Amino acid sequence: PRDLTCRVLFLDPSKGKDAKHGDYSAIIRLGRCRDGQLWCEADLARRHTPIIVADMLEHGRLFRPDIVGVEINQFQELLADDIAAQSAAKGVMLPIVGVDNHVNKFVRIRRIGPYLARRNIRFKADSPGTELLVQQLQEFPEAEHDDGPDALEGAIRIMGEYIDGMQAEQRETVYTA
Repeated sequence: PRDLTCRVLFLDPSKGKDAKHGDYSAIIRLGRCRDGQLWCEADLARRHTPIIVADMLEHGRLFRPDIVGVEINQFQELLADDIAAQSAAKGVMLPIVGVDNHVNKFVRIRRIGPYLARRNIRFKADSPGTELLVQQLQEFPEAEHDDGPDALEGAIRIMGEYIDGMQAEQRETVYTA
């Protein structure tokens, strides 16, 4: 959709201590329209760190996000720093925030349920990464991999925080005579 009022890019590199062999790095593009409808596209792939950085820069260049979340659990903060440095060097200037997850992953992923029940998320058709995300959502919690759903929850969470912050700023700029 062309009328997105908020754009979030989120990365779960899946390189933490609980990562399984063969986990996917998950990049989520999440947009929100004025009516609150969410639109999701996913890029799930097995890739090494330099490719993760390059792919994030390309997604940032194409999607022009308002905010970029990167999971920073364990050593992954170094990856967020690398993405920030390379984005600045290439003139992409991604507005990166680190997300340090402390809540159990299964609890986090279950937070997506109400959005799905209300059909508030639309998933991009004809996208292999998005199709894999939908498959992981359908198979959760028994799926072999849950990288996509975990990243989607992170994107939804930071979008809510970003929108709440924008609304707070608007309230603070209202002046009374």
